[in-house]
Amino acid sequence: MEKARQTLQWNKRSELTKTVFVIAIIVGVTLGGYGIFTIAMGTSSPLVVVESESMLPTLEVGHLLVLQARAPNQIHVGDIIVFVASYHDKPIVHRIIDIQNVTGELHYITKGDNNNLADPMYRTYDDIIGVVVFAIPYIGYVTLFLHEPYGLPIVLILFVALLILPEVFMKDKDEQTSEESVDEEEKETMNS
Repeated sequence: MEKARQTLQWNKRSELTKTVFVIAIIVGVTLGGYGIFTIAMGTSSPLVVVESESMLPTLEVGHLLVLQARAPNQIHVGDIIVFVASYHDKPIVHRIIDIQNVTGELHYITKGDNNNLADPMYRTYDDIIGVVVFAIPYIGYVTLFLHEPYGLPIVLILFVALLILPEVFMKDKDEQTSEESVDEEEKETMNS
């Protein structure tokens, strides 16, 4: 570890540089981990947040859903799926209530648990992003907050403040320490 610090000249770097370096490592590891998770789950969107009440009481707004790709013969009536539909701009989370085999093509009929009627039209296998395998309550509120017009600016302001404020306070502390040591040296010189 000490050799790495010497190679990077870690002690000579400013707090801001150190912080940016650590953040870059965290972001790299996070993106790499997400990439591995995406491959393992077999779908390009393994995480989805519930944004509507159509699946109450099973899933609430703010649930973070973990999705997994499945072969058509492994998708069953009762499974909760996330799919794209031409009539909606975001992925939809609904339950399969029927599967029909029409000339060799499977048609998935879906409905929200909290809805009175089935969804218009049917879903094909190509429409399905993934099958819900796990739901984590409340975690999705972070994503929902970031999608608000004020969410991202607030997070960016806090992030910048966390980067800059320690640097400002550390400089003031370093300057005070430096002034105190100069004063002590002057006193020693006068006493000699």
